[in-house]
Amino acid sequence: MNIEIVKEKMSHHLDEKVEVSVYGLRNKTEYFIGTLSKMYPYIFTVLVNDIEKSFNYADVITGEVVVKYL
Repeated sequence: MNIEIVKEKMSHHLDEKVEVSVYGLRNKTEYFIGTLSKMYPYIFTVLVNDIEKSFNYADVITGEVVVKYL
């Protein structure tokens, strides 16, 4: 899988509700539910409670960030 494939799949869900799981340090996982708002060449943003959070496509490929479409 490469970044172009991830971007193509995500582009079909632009402006839709998503759940983002971020695996962090010490085996802690953060969950965000928001709207996939913008897509840039190397990052995408999710609008969570009127705050824009950005994530990297490379992290989706490595599994550090998991996006589930609701």
